[in-house]
Amino acid sequence: MHGLELLGNGFAALLHNPLALLLGAIGVAVGIVLGAMPGLTATMGVAILLPFTFGMDPVPGLLMISGVYFGGIYGGSITAILLKIPGTPAAAATAIDGFELTRKGMAGIALGTATISSFIGGTISIIVLVFMAPLLASVALEFSASDTFALAVFGLTIIASISGKSMIKGLIAGFLGLLLATVGLDPMGGFPRFTGGMTELMNLPFIPIMIGLFAAAEAFKAMEESSVLREKAAELGRIVPPWQVLRGLLLTILRSAGLGIFIGSIPGAGADIAAFVAYNEAKRFSKTPENFGKGELSAVAACEAGANGCTGGALLPMLTLGI
Repeated sequence: MHGLELLGNGFAALLHNPLALLLGAIGVAVGIVLGAMPGLTATMGVAILLPFTFGMDPVPGLLMISGVYFGGIYGGSITAILLKIPGTPAAAATAIDGFELTRKGMAGIALGTATISSFIGGTISIIVLVFMAPLLASVALEFSASDTFALAVFGLTIIASISGKSMIKGLIAGFLGLLLATVGLDPMGGFPRFTGGMTELMNLPFIPIMIGLFAAAEAFKAMEESSVLREKAAELGRIVPPWQVLRGLLLTILRSAGLGIFIGSIPGAGADIAAFVAYNEAKRFSKTPENFGKGELSAVAACEAGANGCTGGALLPMLTLGI
């Protein structure tokens, strides 16, 4: 009853302040645009908008910032699916199968699935946030450094799932990623590592690296493709997936949203980890895991539901513990 009472008070506050709803909608629209722009992440969008909310009342200001955050996480999937250029780190998982669907002329279906999955994942995460915030916050506090390390190692094991036919190439890419992560300031001691005396490497810009990895490789591949294949990829086609397809994806969406909420509630774990873990679990539970990486709708649904489920989960420690 306590959760229902708080939910009722929240709706009452919004009905008495329609401007807050408008600002929330504007925040979502701005977040989608910023998320779709490679290099401008959801976090950066919140940072950009923060000064504009200083003079606002708490409710409209918080709604607008939350809207930017939620919209930014979803917006990254648009360029990931259409161009294989992730707008946000979390969309890197979506790009694996999303762009393959675009190459097949199913860009519209992929975008529609991503949108619906994001909506369901985000909505479930907010419902859980309202009713289970104290419980999940206490569970998140029990996570020690060793538990967080185990989660990070589990994230690395997903390399095996997304490497495709060549495990060696996947391991080499993972090893290079770990090497890149050692460059910059040490997070514990603050000492510069492998910077070569260059201040530019004090904080390694991972987003431009990721854009170069996906976009440059895709640009070279596109130069080799036939014009017929490029014309097929440019077709948008149907946007809303058929009901039979959505019904088949529902269990994957719900499972991935649950994983995203749990991972998001852990301080330090973000939407990128949630998306890749959801991708791995969707492949593990799938009856046709061999289709993953070749344009599988359930992979897109899992990544987006996991990443957007993480949004409400990430608000749990922030609102309850200030973390």
